[in-house]
Amino acid sequence: MPFKRNPIMAEGLCSLARYAASLPRVAWDNAALSVLERTLDDSANRRTILPEAFLATDEILHRARAILSGLQINRDAISRNLAAYGPFAATESLLMEVVAQGADRQEMHERIRGHSMAAWQAVERNLPNPLAELLATDAHIGRYLPPDRIRRVLESGVNVGDAPDRSREFVSIMRQALVHPCIDSQAA
Repeated sequence: MPFKRNPIMAEGLCSLARYAASLPRVAWDNAALSVLERTLDDSANRRTILPEAFLATDEILHRARAILSGLQINRDAISRNLAAYGPFAATESLLMEVVAQGADRQEMHERIRGHSMAAWQAVERNLPNPLAELLATDAHIGRYLPPDRIRRVLESGVNVGDAPDRSREFVSIMRQALVHPCIDSQAA
């Protein structure tokens, strides 16, 4: 597709990864079907799965390096996507919190779902996502949590745990590998 930035490299990487992921199944089938006897029904694939796995993995890593070395992150697009879709992802956290405060789970699920469907329609019309306000102004939900707490639960990034730290660590390792490809990944 013409709008994609790296279709050949990324799609080839995906294809090779899918192939490499299928190879352990061949080894398992060989072991399961041979049990204690030696037959020739696995001789062809026994000779090919390891070399092909290494060759495919090597090409996957080369392609990943080429893609990552030119990677550009569009923070504005990410912010737009988080503003549009992030509150939907946080509704489960809100549900758990109101239930912990004594609300009926099924009743709260239906209320949150109703507001989510209304907010989804707004997002589909390219309007700002109103979900946080819809939920914060719902009097029934407000009996269990104050509006400012509801808004806080629905903020993007609140329930990501240690993902930002782990992501930064991963990027640091990848940058080091791109600059110094011979460094042992265990040492990084």
